[in-house]
Amino acid sequence: MGTASQKIAGQTSVSARALSRVVTAIAADELRVEPRDVAVRLTDDRGLLAVSVAAPLRLTRLGSPDAVPLVQRCESARVGIRNRTADVTGSQVRTVAIRVTRARILAESRVR
Repeated sequence: MGTASQKIAGQTSVSARALSRVVTAIAADELRVEPRDVAVRLTDDRGLLAVSVAAPLRLTRLGSPDAVPLVQRCESARVGIRNRTADVTGSQVRTVAIRVTRARILAESRVR
């Protein structure tokens, strides 16, 4: 049996499709939407990863005490996508751009 410090011959590669699926799942989680509603485009930006996301954004009910401004929600999601993508994939992310395609406002739940 080998130890973790031993070098093993071979290589590991991750396809562009696999990387895209991982980033799609991360973006969906950050934006609180279904992965099927998220479109991700990955490009090379001078050797680093550039991520473009197009997706709806789920927001709390307007006027709710828990409501966060739209721009703040997007910035939080953008930072989360960048950090989590780097953590999960090991890729260095230069930029993350988010285009909000629509807003999904959560309905107020009623207690009967």
